Amino acid sequence: MEVLNMKRRILFFHYEFPGGGGERVTRDIAKYLQPFGYETYIVTSNRKDGQTPEVTLIELPDRRLDSKENADAIIRTILSFSIDAFVVPGFLLDHLGYIRKQTSCRFIYILHNVPFWEAIAKLERRKRIQGSFVKRMEWYLLGYPKAVWLKRYMKKCIEDYKSTYNLVDAYVVLCDAYRKQLIETLGLPVENKLYVIHNSEKKVDNVNLDKRKQILFVGNMIYENKRVDRLLDIWGMIYKKIPDWELVLVGGGKEEKSLQQQAAQMNLERVIFVGGTQDVQSYYRDASVSCLTSTFEGWPLCLTEAQANGVVPIAFNCCAGVSEILSPSGINGILIPPFDKEKFANELCGLLSSPDRIEQMRTEVLLKSQDYSMDIVGPKWSALFDLLLENNNSK
Repeated sequence: MEVLNMKRRILFFHYEFPGGGGERVTRDIAKYLQPFGYETYIVTSNRKDGQTPEVTLIELPDRRLDSKENADAIIRTILSFSIDAFVVPGFLLDHLGYIRKQTSCRFIYILHNVPFWEAIAKLERRKRIQGSFVKRMEWYLLGYPKAVWLKRYMKKCIEDYKSTYNLVDAYVVLCDAYRKQLIETLGLPVENKLYVIHNSEKKVDNVNLDKRKQILFVGNMIYENKRVDRLLDIWGMIYKKIPDWELVLVGGGKEEKSLQQQAAQMNLERVIFVGGTQDVQSYYRDASVSCLTSTFEGWPLCLTEAQANGVVPIAFNCCAGVSEILSPSGINGILIPPFDKEKFANELCGLLSSPDRIEQMRTEVLLKSQDYSMDIVGPKWSALFDLLLENNNSK
């Protein structure tokens, strides 16, 4: 990729910044593009603490995700900074069409999850019955009918996805399987605006190979997709068989308190709730094995982060992204049929009881993580921007 004589300006939208995995990927893209004459700007509704020297950060006036006030502010930003491309990662914005009509830059949408994750999450919420009698009655009176109407909700999801696809110049997905799913479900032609670009993963310098006997979970504690309660159930099946090991849970979220209560009610031992932290790297540094028991994921960065740190991942094979990262199973990680907790427990216990196998797989996962380096992912982004912006200039 050649250095540009003229600056090209890319604007990303994030609900909060800096934040989690998707935000980290944006920063990786910005760092990669910077030497080639690109400037990266971020508009966000929720500015967090943290240094972001690789981007120019612009705070929107409204904390609500998709307000008209924010849409107008985005339009002003695009026009005042002469933005060449506007990138929307992961949100179906109601005002996207309005923003598009008022501007002339290129629009790129990134689906940072499995296609139609909204419908899966809605179903998971509706299936959950817990708590007081009042909450159960609320489910039966309000939730159950909505679950029955899930097909209608899925139809709306498809319509929203089609609308977004038609509005943008490029639609980025995380793996080939998601691209095929969207082509089939949305009825798209063979020649289309779908592009496959994996999330990137940083190379870790001086990987610690002197690991502790720790099993690690990293992520937001949200019931609809992460299902950390399954991991506690699995730990309950095996912790007495592996007395030297401990389970470390890193991350906060609305389920953290209920999970702590679950662990106490089960009388689980050697379970450490770290909570939210900016220092996730220190936990990857020390852990030997990483677990993921989600119902759905897009391209879970906790798995590639684990691989980059020499931590052996084991996960339910809940989606194509997980499968691609950990395949072949037994070498680059371990895939468990969803959602067989007993099988997961047996495989995990067997792995923890075999130090030689962990050591062998550690070497393999470190090699696998190189597939997602910015040396591989970065040129795909630069090629996409070059294609769209050259076509835009030729009009």
